[in-house]
Amino acid sequence: MRSYTTLTTSGQARRLRRLAWNALSFYDLDVTQLRLITNDMNGIFRVDTRDRRKAILRISLPEGGHTREHVAAEMDWLAALARDTTLSVPRPLPARDGALVVEAAATGVPEPRLCAVFSWVPGSDLAEAMTLENIAGLGELMAGLHAHALTYQPPAGLALLRFDRVFPFPEPVVLFDEAFAHLLPPGRRAVFERAVAWAQDSIDRLQTSGEPMRILHGDLHQWNVRNARGVLSPIDFEDLMLGWPVQDIATTLYYFDDETFAQQRAAFQSGYIRRSPWPERRPGEIDSVIAARGLGLANFILNDPNPAWKAKTTEFIEGIEKRLLRLLPD
Repeated sequence: MRSYTTLTTSGQARRLRRLAWNALSFYDLDVTQLRLITNDMNGIFRVDTRDRRKAILRISLPEGGHTREHVAAEMDWLAALARDTTLSVPRPLPARDGALVVEAAATGVPEPRLCAVFSWVPGSDLAEAMTLENIAGLGELMAGLHAHALTYQPPAGLALLRFDRVFPFPEPVVLFDEAFAHLLPPGRRAVFERAVAWAQDSIDRLQTSGEPMRILHGDLHQWNVRNARGVLSPIDFEDLMLGWPVQDIATTLYYFDDETFAQQRAAFQSGYIRRSPWPERRPGEIDSVIAARGLGLANFILNDPNPAWKAKTTEFIEGIEKRLLRLLPD
């Protein structure tokens, strides 16, 4: 049997489909149809039931710090948001034994995977309608998440990721390894090293600011928000971590269009301040954390074994360098 990592995306999806059925055996769901939505990162399947309900099954990648307790924290915050706020969020559905996270395996998938089932969230990706009005709505949505996080306490004893360094995820920092020297010749390496120092300085200032950390979504971009006639619903809380609001904002802004960035950022800020004060303490603070996002993505792609990502590595690193040069202060 071929190694899982050498398969095409569709080949991996066929094996994950067997694992998906095994995961669903833990739930009291009379499933009539199981359809793949994406296998770009996690395996995401639409689940249709005989009583005409729809749900989402997510099969998590094992890397990236997605441990059982990390996913349990994700489920707990989602349940709290559904209980405590009017925000439209996916609700975790319990398995037969009440668990919100189950572990399943299948032949040909190299390790057991953590799986969760969520209520269906209607709409299309916000990326399909990035109007200034919707971007303002995204800002207001994030402010709502931050307001809830200010008083929410994660379950005791869970070790969550902390955005207290430029590279907060547990994969090794390989960006400056000799093996990748061809991707970072001296001039480019100097840009990346300068950006690391700049971003870490901002994070160090956050740590000494006196403002306590709070739980953050960690990946709230336009492909992780559903838009149903103007009602915006955040999805994919899997990269949640403890940090500060400016870090969450910077992650969102990283994915805005370069040509209209200033307008989009202003729209986002106008929506955010409808609910909360803008948290940036000094000019350039958010820009430095946008740089941290680019650096983290560069390190991620060098660690990731996915052949499709590997084929784009050079283009990806070049693009991040251009972004860093635009962000870095003179």
